[in-house]
Amino acid sequence: MDEPAGTWILGEAIADGELAEVRAAVDATGRAAAVKRLHRHAARDPALRALFAAEIDRSLALPPHPRVVRGLDADPHGPRPYLACARVAGRDLRARLGVALRPAEVARLVGAAAAGVAHLHACGWVHGDVAPANLVGGDDGVVVCDLGVARRVGDGGAPRGTAAYMAPEQVRGLAWTPALDVFALAVVAWELSTGARLFHRGASYLSMAAVVEDAAPALADSPLAAVVAAALAKPPDDRPTLAELRAALDDVAARG
Repeated sequence: MDEPAGTWILGEAIADGELAEVRAAVDATGRAAAVKRLHRHAARDPALRALFAAEIDRSLALPPHPRVVRGLDADPHGPRPYLACARVAGRDLRARLGVALRPAEVARLVGAAAAGVAHLHACGWVHGDVAPANLVGGDDGVVVCDLGVARRVGDGGAPRGTAAYMAPEQVRGLAWTPALDVFALAVVAWELSTGARLFHRGASYLSMAAVVEDAAPALADSPLAAVVAAALAKPPDDRPTLAELRAALDDVAARG
């Protein structure tokens, strides 16, 4: 049996990355959680521990919102630092890729994600990694997860995030603004609408080059086409605000 993480008894794997794993967990009261824990090799690296400690601070300090995963507790100092978050029912949106969804369904799913992102922006953060793997939920909408690469509005630096969902200014290391998350939400909407991948080109550097250089093919004529095209504008100032995007998505969802 694997050693527990604090008071959490670890169960099946939910995700396993290069630096950390995410495991289903319960405590002695039966409370369910998803526990993100650094792999042993990452836990031996002071720089990676510091990055994870910053993620823990963000997750536990963020005011609660129904569309953002809630941090429960953490240990940034142990031999394998961990962060326990509330378990969200359902699967991430990668399960919805591959089959084109109706415009109203796309608008409902992406609109729910946009509500969570708006909460982060109101608290001064840009998520920076709005990708299907970090949008989890079921028929009642999705919850935004994983604040691992979030930055304060206006911060810049080396590119971080999932390459095929980065905005052009993110690839270039420029300042992060809410427009960066608008672009990523539009990529997700395009992919859910078509069942295809937009900027995936295999290697991360090729995907990032596609983000900067390649135009997104227009969606088939639908209420979403113009909304998504505007939000995929390469210059951040040419994109709608998040509030405008949410209003447009709500309108498409209401049409059924």
